[in-house]
Amino acid sequence: MINTNSPDIIYEIFERYGFEVLRIDHFDRGNYAEIRAQLNYEKCLSTMQLQEITMKLSMLERNENVRLEIANIDMIHRTIRINIHTK
Repeated sequence: MINTNSPDIIYEIFERYGFEVLRIDHFDRGNYAEIRAQLNYEKCLSTMQLQEITMKLSMLERNENVRLEIANIDMIHRTIRINIHTK
């Protein structure tokens, strides 16, 4: 990913790794975006499920040449907030 100016590309990339993006904010900055994605788990995460999430995000980070920061995991609403930075 070269920049964050195209939200359609962000939706496509995250869907490829199993994350349904619900909202993208601040993508027009070009090098940064805030993403809220759906987590398909029950009200609690096991350590293995958390490891699966981090493995997918790590692969996305490496393959798309971006830096990801997990800002929040909300298990009540089953969402994750991720900040994405292009390099």
